[in-house]
Amino acid sequence: MPGATSGTCVITGASSGVGLEAARQLAAAGLKVVGVGRAPETCRRAEEEIRKSCPGADVRITAADLSSMGCVRRAAAGIRDGLPGGRLERLIHAAATISKGYAGTEDGYELQFAVNYLAAFLMTRELFPALIRPGEARVITVSSGAHRRTEMAWDDPMLRRRYSGLRAYRQSKLALVLFTMELNRRAAYRFPLRAIGVELGPVGAEDGEANKGLGAADAATAIVRLAADPLSSITSDYWRLGRPIEPGPYARNPEAARRLWRLSEELCGVDFLGPGLQGPSGIN
Repeated sequence: MPGATSGTCVITGASSGVGLEAARQLAAAGLKVVGVGRAPETCRRAEEEIRKSCPGADVRITAADLSSMGCVRRAAAGIRDGLPGGRLERLIHAAATISKGYAGTEDGYELQFAVNYLAAFLMTRELFPALIRPGEARVITVSSGAHRRTEMAWDDPMLRRRYSGLRAYRQSKLALVLFTMELNRRAAYRFPLRAIGVELGPVGAEDGEANKGLGAADAATAIVRLAADPLSSITSDYWRLGRPIEPGPYARNPEAARRLWRLSEELCGVDFLGPGLQGPSGIN
């Protein structure tokens, strides 16, 4: 179990699986946990389960449709309203979905790209003013080794013309890594914020089954250590199974990351580092 810490942690995907186990461990480590899950009933049960296993835990899990950009905004607004002192110490993006056939969202986006990636981009942006208040905030994204086996489909990012659920999953996880790297490039020396990516599961894990061969508790611990351990012990921006590792070559391409950032701002209708969030360098 990682060392105890304090402050507030927001975690998506908190109502089941690894996300639920991570929320439980975070509460046990002493963090105030604000979870986001899929359905009200599963959120209620998850919250009760955590309170039962961690008496006295400060935990709240609410439902939000992360496929909807409007719902992401409303969820983020509700979270902001409840943050003590308007401060958020940790934001963990653990929500994910898998779809074999093409499924569109109310915004007209491909489901996996929306839930697995765009929701993380937009929620980080909406909570960014709270994240830059603490002296040591972290944004942790849960990716997959699947990101190493694809590239961004710039001419058709929603894969409408020739859909493959597997390719869509891989692209959404690649997008998370590109976002993590670019967030550090844009924020690292201007704000007290660190973005960290983490892979779960063995290299040979089947796509969409990132934790095959790895129990939920162990997988969650790999996430929670990055949230609860001292920042001085986190020597890399990307981790796999508790060890620092380089992400795939394409994910380290700064031009691809910048291009994705611009596309994400366009799709979400936001200016991520807009007026008041430029930082001392003024670079956007």
